[in-house]
Amino acid sequence: MEQRKRDRRAARGFLFGCVVAVLLWSVVSAQIRYSISEEINEGTVVGNIAKDLGIDKNTLKDRKYRIVSASADPLFHVNQNDGILYVSRKIDREEVCAQSSTCLINLKTVLENPLEVHYVGVEVMDINDHPPVFPEKMKTFEISESVLPGARFQLKPSRDPDSGSFSVQQYRLSPNDHFRLEVKDRGKDGKIPILVVQKSLDRESAGSHSLVLTALDGGKPPKSGSMNILINVLDVNDNAPVFTEDVYSVMLNENVPIGTTVIQVNATDLDDGLNREVIYSFSNSMNQNILNLFDVNPSTGQVTVKGSIDYEEEDQYVVEIEASDKGPVPLTTEKSVIIKIVDINDNAPEIEVTSFSSSIPEDSRPGTTVALISVNDLDSGLNGKVICSMDENVPFMLSPSLEDKMYSLVTKFPMDREKQSQYDLTILAKDAGQPPLSSEKTISVVVSDVNDNSPEFSLSPYTFYVTEGNDPGVSVFSVKASDRDENDNALISYHILRDGSKDNKITSFLNINSDSGEILALKSFDFETLKTFQFQAVATDCGTPSLSSNVTVNVFILDQNDNAPVILYPVSSNGSAEGVEEIPRNVNAGHLVTKVRAYDADIGYNGWLLFSLQEVTDHSLFGLDRYTGQIRTLRSFTETDEAEHKLVILVKDNGNVSLSATATVIVRLVEPKEAFAASDVQSSTKDDEENNVTLYLMITLGSVSLLFVISIIVLIAMQCSKSTTDYTSKYLQETNYDGTLCHSIQYRSGDKRYMLVGPRMSIGSTIVPGSNANTLVLPDRRKTSEEVTTFSNQPGIENRVFALIMEQRGCEVKRTRRRWIGCVVLLWSLAAADLRYSVSEEVNEGTVVGNVAKDLGLDKSTLTYRKYRIVSGGTDPRFRVDQNDGILYVSRKIDREDVCERSSTCLISLKTVLENPLEVHYIEVEVTDINDHSPSFPEKNKTLEISESVLPGVRIPLKAARDPDGGPFSVQQYKLSPNEHFRLEVKDKGEDGKIPLLVVQKSLDRETSATHSLVLTAVDGGKPAKSGEMNILVNVLDINDNAPVFSKDIYSVMLNENTVIGTKVIQMNATDLDDGPNGDVVYSLSNSMSNRILKLFDINQSTGEITVKSSIDYEEKDKYEIEIEASDKGLAPLATQKSVIIMIVDINDNAPEIEVTSFSSSIPEDSRPGTTVALISVNDLDSGLNGKVICSMDENVPFMLTPSTKDKMYSLVTKSPLDREKQLQYDLTILAKDAGQPPLSSEKTISVVVSDVNDNSPEFSLSPYTFYVTEGNDPGVSVFSVKASDRDENDNALISYHILRGGSKDNKITSFLNINSDSGEILALKCFDFETLKTFQFQVVATDCGTPSLSSNVTVNVFILDQNDNAPVILYPVSSNGSAEGVEEIPRNVNAGHLVTKVRAYDADIGYNGWLLFSLQEVTDHSLFGLDRYTGQIRTLRSFTETDEAEHKLVILVKDNGNVSLSATATVIVRLVEPKEAFAASDVQNSAKVDEENNVTLYLMITLGSVSLLFVISIIVLIAMQCSKSTTDYTSKYLQETNYDGTLCHSIQYRSGDKRYMLVGPRMSIGSTIVPGSNANTLVLPDRRGTSEEVRKMI
Repeated sequence: MEQRKRDRRAARGFLFGCVVAVLLWSVVSAQIRYSISEEINEGTVVGNIAKDLGIDKNTLKDRKYRIVSASADPLFHVNQNDGILYVSRKIDREEVCAQSSTCLINLKTVLENPLEVHYVGVEVMDINDHPPVFPEKMKTFEISESVLPGARFQLKPSRDPDSGSFSVQQYRLSPNDHFRLEVKDRGKDGKIPILVVQKSLDRESAGSHSLVLTALDGGKPPKSGSMNILINVLDVNDNAPVFTEDVYSVMLNENVPIGTTVIQVNATDLDDGLNREVIYSFSNSMNQNILNLFDVNPSTGQVTVKGSIDYEEEDQYVVEIEASDKGPVPLTTEKSVIIKIVDINDNAPEIEVTSFSSSIPEDSRPGTTVALISVNDLDSGLNGKVICSMDENVPFMLSPSLEDKMYSLVTKFPMDREKQSQYDLTILAKDAGQPPLSSEKTISVVVSDVNDNSPEFSLSPYTFYVTEGNDPGVSVFSVKASDRDENDNALISYHILRDGSKDNKITSFLNINSDSGEILALKSFDFETLKTFQFQAVATDCGTPSLSSNVTVNVFILDQNDNAPVILYPVSSNGSAEGVEEIPRNVNAGHLVTKVRAYDADIGYNGWLLFSLQEVTDHSLFGLDRYTGQIRTLRSFTETDEAEHKLVILVKDNGNVSLSATATVIVRLVEPKEAFAASDVQSSTKDDEENNVTLYLMITLGSVSLLFVISIIVLIAMQCSKSTTDYTSKYLQETNYDGTLCHSIQYRSGDKRYMLVGPRMSIGSTIVPGSNANTLVLPDRRKTSEEVTTFSNQPGIENRVFALIMEQRGCEVKRTRRRWIGCVVLLWSLAAADLRYSVSEEVNEGTVVGNVAKDLGLDKSTLTYRKYRIVSGGTDPRFRVDQNDGILYVSRKIDREDVCERSSTCLISLKTVLENPLEVHYIEVEVTDINDHSPSFPEKNKTLEISESVLPGVRIPLKAARDPDGGPFSVQQYKLSPNEHFRLEVKDKGEDGKIPLLVVQKSLDRETSATHSLVLTAVDGGKPAKSGEMNILVNVLDINDNAPVFSKDIYSVMLNENTVIGTKVIQMNATDLDDGPNGDVVYSLSNSMSNRILKLFDINQSTGEITVKSSIDYEEKDKYEIEIEASDKGLAPLATQKSVIIMIVDINDNAPEIEVTSFSSSIPEDSRPGTTVALISVNDLDSGLNGKVICSMDENVPFMLTPSTKDKMYSLVTKSPLDREKQLQYDLTILAKDAGQPPLSSEKTISVVVSDVNDNSPEFSLSPYTFYVTEGNDPGVSVFSVKASDRDENDNALISYHILRGGSKDNKITSFLNINSDSGEILALKCFDFETLKTFQFQVVATDCGTPSLSSNVTVNVFILDQNDNAPVILYPVSSNGSAEGVEEIPRNVNAGHLVTKVRAYDADIGYNGWLLFSLQEVTDHSLFGLDRYTGQIRTLRSFTETDEAEHKLVILVKDNGNVSLSATATVIVRLVEPKEAFAASDVQNSAKVDEENNVTLYLMITLGSVSLLFVISIIVLIAMQCSKSTTDYTSKYLQETNYDGTLCHSIQYRSGDKRYMLVGPRMSIGSTIVPGSNANTLVLPDRRGTSEEVRKMI
């Protein structure tokens, strides 16, 4: 049915769509056109659209008649009351249609219900409302006075926004004598004004001309605009620059900063423009060194410092400054500037280290020479006076020598390498200048080692713990010593000191590794035989002489579980552990059959024995106490029980690997009469045994007490004798502990702490060798500095040794001072000798310079021994001295010009050194010059450019030739090759040499000869003379006398629209017959071009290539005419113009445009197919096929496009039914594509929102709901809630709730429920009781607020949860009045364990709330009765005696296990009555005697345990007192706990889940929590293996 309704709906929608399409076809073809003038007032009537279209004006408002416009400020509006079209604001035709001859505005009007679209065209007519306007109000031209009449200068035309006859019609120029006006008509581009020179210009008569150009349009009256033209007449270059002063001289300090101004020269030129601008430069004849030092600003003539100025190199400079103008043929003037250098203190002292010994033994005596120091300062006088110093806080000092600026570095007092092994000595040299300059040099002196330190052990004494049963020949422990010396002096060997003492006899079984100190045991140790011993280990270094030290090693043997238990009783006659016991058959349960006794030679856990039944004939008859070994009957014997029973008892210790032994007991049952006689014997034997046990217990008690007293005394003595060293028994902070130890006992020996641990170990600890991996050495972090070894075995030896050393040092200081004075006198006498030799440059390698040893009076036989040598900083010295004969030789060829480039005298200083004793001699070698270099010019070829208009007499400076030789061997004269146009002059500049000048003696003519080749020769003064040449090429420059000429008469080209920016359009070509800049052609667009064309095209100034600069659109214009101007680069440029015609070719370059009209952005989801959503119009600016547009859209949406009769119009309608819950919104993309080649397309996306209707019922989040409610809830409080959702929105999704009520039992309960209609919260109006009601269910209905409303319901199941709200009820005992009381009578002679009665109780709650526990709240005698906490059974704890009361009152408390427990009490009265039958008197007496003996034994064991506990507590307290005095706070090795006070000496640790626990004494660790119910002896240790927060306290 629903599908049929939808089909009918779709059919109706399709029919409606067809009707709308036909209607649109008939009405949208109407078109109207109106005409108005621009600038009419707002509100002016354009036309009556409604009347012209035949539309009823009464329906316009209902059908929302309007103009559809994308503009926010439309030009027109339509009145919906009368249908008249009005002007909305003033219309400026030039603004709306800037470039169109006809201005037509198209309007689109729309009516709805039904939808109609009408197009209206409004033509805006032009009026003369704009005057002509020039692009510039002021135009300036620069024209040379040498320009010829007839020169043409194109001007930018005036622009008038009006068109037709209102545009610019004519131009007028103000009257003048020198210029006239021509006008060029360019059709659509308007008229172009051209300024023509009609009379020659004369700058001296008039430097400028002012003209006015006026443009007039064709209006009546006409409107006009004007532009001022200023013509500046350019000058020709006919004046040379002139300096303002005849002589320039200045003083300049050396070392002034680079950029410092030296002087400023000034020259002026009477010409104008570039001819007047002066450029300053250095003359070409300047020396390159001067050019490197100074610079001149070309514009200001300011001379500045360019390089470093050094007075020591040159004290005066003569600088040639050249001033020239910027004319095409520059005119130049030269002037000399004298710069005198002022000397300052600018050279810091230089420090040189000679004969440096980088290493010195630490036992060197004071005064030992380490190095020779020489200082030098290039300055003279006080500036060159140098004083040396160094730090006084080092064992070195500087001693001055007789030779000026020479020092010796010597030791000042003894050194100790162990205190400081290296000295970095800084030597400071300062001169006496103002301000003083200084320099530093740091040298490193290494103190070499001598053997002056004995080895030191890391501990003294050593204490090691070795587990018994170690493997022979395996390392058990090691010692380690260190020596503060180095190398062989620090190489240590070890050996054991052996003598005849008892301990050292044991050392015969020990062996030590001499290199590592590892100690090996040659035999296995036995704790039961040997518990401790001591020996001496000796460490010896390998120095010469060797030094040694020894250390005491204490060794403690640790017990291992290596002894099996030994059975003491029973033992048969053949020695086997077997025995026979006879007991009467009528004994009761609990009767003592016998006791198995055993002994284990081990101690601690290894000696703690446990008993168990390994084999028994009847498990129900006998029981064995696992700790005492007592065998008792579990029940009375019956007639069916066997007469003989075999019991095999297993006795094992508690070692890690337990050992065991077995004993066999044969139990025989005999009749009471037969056993009576034997009972006396057995009783007497048992009495003896019990007496023996009592005696042993008393002896043990006395021993423990004595040991306790001795321990107290020893600990007090240790407390009193404690040294200042900080020892502590605290656990150390160990961050890496992983908490895996289950049981640990810690103790300390010496500087180490040990811990007996389980199978795993702590990270960061070491295993004691031989301890079978259960003893850890804990790292001690109490010391951070090295330990100091003292001679503890020899009191007072330290002071005696110190006194002896001080005495020896005093004697050495005195002797050193005397030797030092002698050395200074010797150096003073020897260092003053100097020699001077002379040698020619370029001599061969190996040439003899002189016999230095002979000239200095040195014994040549000692030269090799004394290491005679030349000290040089270079890697390739020029000289060497032979140690065999003392002769000075040339090491390599010497070039004087390379060594002394600018010095007239070339002097090389050499420093020679001898050692043992130390001597320094200075030698000077003078290198004389030879004529070995020819003159050379800086350039082999020189090119000069001289204008053909230059006048005779012009002087052109040339760069001088350079000869590295000095004196007469330098350049002496210049020669010029013969020619008729040039001659040579020479200027002598003293030390700077001779400068050649080229002088023009005859006018140049470029047409006759464009170039001239000359040869300049430089000759030196050698015999024979040497010479050098330079070729000079003179290029004659042309003057500008030819204008550019284009290669074609007509330029025309075709260009596609929308070509890429930068595309080449055409290339222009023009040539100029002139040379240089006069012949260089520059291309540009004419100034007369409109800005529109200038924005579209560009031209390359150099190549003439015209390129596209902006987008070319055929629709805007199909043809462009461009004026190209070609001009040269002459001073007075000559120019030529040429037109280029560019034809634009149309292409398909406009994509379709999509416009959405009357768009409904929201549509109901129940809309029928065919409903109109929007009107779509498309447009393409192209024409023909390029403007034909086809629209389409995606077919997978419930919408489609329907074409209209109006071209390029479409309707967007629904195609199928909509469902908002499936899709809320549709993003529809409309594609428009034209028919051009290639086709262009565009897209537009519109969003259609589907609005909601109420078509969805509410839906619950669960179905059914199940809730659990605890009984005893508060009435009126919310207990649970339901939640429903609706897929609709707004009011359709607004939900209200109510409870469905009916007559059923469950629905009667809902009368106590209420629901919040908005939130679904359900409240209980009464309190639920689990015992009354356990579950119920009801219905909840959710209804939305739509029209019509929809609803749904859900089932809610409720389960009541039990609470502990019922106290226990006593079932038995119950008295007649209903109270929980009862009386029980039992015989007085019952044994222990007799069942008196059983208390029974009931709790109505369930689970833990109903789980009952029984406890005795009140009892007259706690030793008589016991109560089972789970069953409520009351039993006797012992037999009754005559002294016991006959009646006992027991109050039993019964409580449940709820979170808040409830309880009840019951009272039981127990009455004792006499038995009807009694046992024989002998049995009663034996039983009483046995009980008395057992009581005595029990009391002794309790006393022994108490004393032992007191002993352990006292030890813990004393150790805590000992630890609390430690100044350093160490935390547990296992836990990183800063607050832990370390009072535990014995701890048992275990892990449960993610917590660790420790059984401790009466005190606890700070930061730990107490485990509830542990009687304050169990700590929860914070676990720091992660980063979790602190463990929460369990209260």
